[in-house]
Amino acid sequence: MSAREGLGDLFNLTTSATTAKVRANLKNATGITIALIGATSGAATIREANAASGGTEQDLAVITKYYTQVNGVWTKVTQVAAATVTAVAGGLLAVYIPAVALSDGFQYICATHASGSFVYVIHGLEVKRDPVNLVDLRA
Repeated sequence: MSAREGLGDLFNLTTSATTAKVRANLKNATGITIALIGATSGAATIREANAASGGTEQDLAVITKYYTQVNGVWTKVTQVAAATVTAVAGGLLAVYIPAVALSDGFQYICATHASGSFVYVIHGLEVKRDPVNLVDLRA
């Protein structure tokens, strides 16, 4: 019996560089963890959209907790529901957003930051596939 890989079974991944914002499609997933890397500091903004490009994009003001990591130690940050999270210099930031938190008619999510880049970890895949057969999350 062979073991299943996490990629394609438990999650799918995509990235969004600082200068090229990418929208991730949550249509067939239960949620997304957005990991911010390489930030010097400052706020990251999480937004929802109703199309892969163009369409309507708006702040997703549902984030009440997220986590930051410096030197291998995670810290929980709580806040009043907002669309922003605050990065720590030289560390990591992780925020989970369930797909059901998106507004009706919206299925895409994106993040922006002045100096950091993002790794999107899409969870709860409705269709599990071998990694080479995964769908493009940007479509």
